[in-house]
Amino acid sequence: MNKTKITLIAALILAVIAGYFLVTKSDTTLDKSLRDFSVKDTASITRIFMSDKSDRSILLERESTGVWSMNKDFRAHPENINTFLLTVSNLTVREPVARAAHNNILTLLSARSVKVEIYQNSHRLKIGQYHFFPYEKLAKTYYIGDATMDNIGTYALMEGSDSPVVLYMPGLRGYVATRFSTAETDWREHTVFNKKLPEIDFITVEFPEQAEESYKVINKNNEALELIRMIDNKILTAYDTLQLMAFVNAFRNIRYEALFNDMEVRKKDSISGVTPMHIITLQAKDGTVQDVKTFPRMLPEPEIDVFDGSVITYDRDRMYAYINNDADFVLIQYFVFDKILRPLSSFTMGRKE
Repeated sequence: MNKTKITLIAALILAVIAGYFLVTKSDTTLDKSLRDFSVKDTASITRIFMSDKSDRSILLERESTGVWSMNKDFRAHPENINTFLLTVSNLTVREPVARAAHNNILTLLSARSVKVEIYQNSHRLKIGQYHFFPYEKLAKTYYIGDATMDNIGTYALMEGSDSPVVLYMPGLRGYVATRFSTAETDWREHTVFNKKLPEIDFITVEFPEQAEESYKVINKNNEALELIRMIDNKILTAYDTLQLMAFVNAFRNIRYEALFNDMEVRKKDSISGVTPMHIITLQAKDGTVQDVKTFPRMLPEPEIDVFDGSVITYDRDRMYAYINNDADFVLIQYFVFDKILRPLSSFTMGRKE
């Protein structure tokens, strides 16, 4: 074998060895610092804290009952929590950011990203199946940026790393960035009323423009319901008991559609500056009071009723409402609220006092 062939073979062997170590080193680097975004054991997650560059933040906490709270004051939306946990358990690195785009993406992440901190239950001592000395640990900290140009990946950076990557979730046709939201509206549970009969002291439903239809329902020791006509405070005895019980039971699950607290103040005031259509008040046995005031929702453009040709200016499907002692301005559906907005005559019609 001549020297040329030996040199070529030697060069080839060296190239293969160099390539092997290069790939191995690259894979190892990715494994340790870039690929560890997912949290497989989502049942052990106790807290999730997210903050953005606009000083908005969301704190999600798992309570001892298993229910999640948001910013300590509200219940978190269970479906959105489940979607988030599914996402973090399946986060996968699609690829590292190309060198040519490296600096630009780092700049982008430093200017516009969501910092994510995930906390888990852990134990300081583990011996086989026995675990001792439980504590809460910070399991992950990383930054979630914008979507990639193909709208399938999401730029991300693990804290302590200077190598941004593209994340994706297998099976998801889209990007995961939207699931790391710091907007309160994306996390709050939409519950307005969630009370069962034994928890209710009384309910009032007022129709300010139709005072004769306003009434009060009192829970008499969970044994009977008392119906009072509010215009003269008269206790009624002739009414449909089944319909009234169905009305009270409907308060177990009444939800709003959307939260509009960030609506322009002037527009909100113009909507709520009129007499409410309905005022619902529920006092619980523990003394807490919940109320709802509803207001009509004007259509962007008038519509023509296909049945009688009349002009429709207000939405027949939705209306606005103040809830939680006027702290929250929301959009609600007639389909949901009609069950608890029944006029007095719907219980007494055709019955003599």
